[in-house]
Amino acid sequence: MLEKYNQNSGQEFQDFLVEEARLEDVSFTEDTLKIIYLLDGEPVQFSLRYNSINFADSALGSPSRIELFAVTLAVMSFLRFGAVLPRRLDIKKYSKYLDPQLLKFIEIVIRGHWSEHRYQIGKLDYTGPEFVVTASEMGQATNYPIFSTTRIEDSVDVILASGSGKDSLLCSLLLETANIDYDLVTYLYDIYGDNQEQELLFAKVTNNLKCRKQHNLYLHDDYYPWLENRMEKTNIRARLQDYFALDKPFRTESGEVVLGPIAIAPIQIVHKIPIVAFGNEKSADAPNLVEPESGEAVAHQWAKSFTAEKEISKLMAHLFEGINRVSLTKPLHDLKVFETVFRLGGELPYATNSCNIKKPWCCRCEKCCYVFAGFCTYGNFSQVVEAFGNNLFDMEENLPIWEELLGLKGYIPWECVGQAEEAQFYLYHQYKRGVQGLAIDLFKDKILMPLEKKGADRVEEYFQTIENKFSRVYETHHTMPDWLWGKISQVLDSDGMQKVQ
Repeated sequence: MLEKYNQNSGQEFQDFLVEEARLEDVSFTEDTLKIIYLLDGEPVQFSLRYNSINFADSALGSPSRIELFAVTLAVMSFLRFGAVLPRRLDIKKYSKYLDPQLLKFIEIVIRGHWSEHRYQIGKLDYTGPEFVVTASEMGQATNYPIFSTTRIEDSVDVILASGSGKDSLLCSLLLETANIDYDLVTYLYDIYGDNQEQELLFAKVTNNLKCRKQHNLYLHDDYYPWLENRMEKTNIRARLQDYFALDKPFRTESGEVVLGPIAIAPIQIVHKIPIVAFGNEKSADAPNLVEPESGEAVAHQWAKSFTAEKEISKLMAHLFEGINRVSLTKPLHDLKVFETVFRLGGELPYATNSCNIKKPWCCRCEKCCYVFAGFCTYGNFSQVVEAFGNNLFDMEENLPIWEELLGLKGYIPWECVGQAEEAQFYLYHQYKRGVQGLAIDLFKDKILMPLEKKGADRVEEYFQTIENKFSRVYETHHTMPDWLWGKISQVLDSDGMQKVQ
């Protein structure tokens, strides 16, 4: 693809891309926000239902405040349309609710968060959509902060956005070990299947936690079925493969990470919880590759990066008063995340799931292979195999994935995984323990043997350097307030750096 990047004006795939995304209608009931968009004239509905708040609650103010919030969230939800790179965003109908700072935020996020979408369609020169507004009405109904709250004595300190993966579990364990009271909030997104089945899957972990309350956000979205239909009609996956010979999955999802803190804000206001916490680790800061011709960093996880964290926190401070968002794991690389979750979690990590394809594990994607390797490094190999249902080190069909994870293809796989050095570290310790498998053989042949030719000391030096870098706690690499970081850092430092045997 890199060779053809400048040759593609985007016209080859214009039948797939969207000319105009329009915000058509925003409404709310006592517990649900409903948003309707038109994508090239086709209606797409997006709704969020809350199980622990009522929009009639006096803490949220007047209906006009709710409407301002709903439109703000609806405008931010344009970020979900990254795969189709809309040329225009029509927000004329709601111009009176538009704030220049919100639109500036959207512009910044699109540039970074849609980098992978622009790359996969060959349009890195796409700088963002045109905003279609009524200039004379801009901002007439904006009045900030939208919501405001102050903490009361019997409220919890933190609400943790929690799924059922290792990062969410670690965040809970950090809060509990630090004696910080917290609630959980979980998104139940219908694109991942039946809500009840998701709740049962999450309960394997959350039933063992000590949170005070659990809040749920139920998300319904017509966009992804609409997108699948558009991809099928235009045959876009096969056409892109033919044109670019691009060895990566077509990315469809976008925006959910950015929307989360804003969507959770009413829960924080009603329940008077000053901080919403996430588990976005430092490993997410690295781009997957730097496109050589343009020099642009292309990143699957930009929305979880420290740059994005600071932009989202700044917007939160502009929109609301008395609440903010942080990431508890932003000072940690994945290597330290794996080490700490097994140090604090006992048997619980084996009950987690992180696969974005099939729950709990599809055993055929980059995320499954990566987490499998990290779990084996700090957990019990037999228990990890039992939890996954397969030995992912010895599945021949996964060898291309291991080549990517180990850095042999020159880029980070297009998933939420860490850097190549981290994957190399995990497999090195499996090799030292005598674990057998095709992935271990690949590691020996392509990584270990070239190092051994430089001397045994070079091998130990190389992996010690990796451990020193990726096991560090980066004390200023976060947006946590001093009181929170003071407690979390004590937990992280309590046993020092655990060495892998």
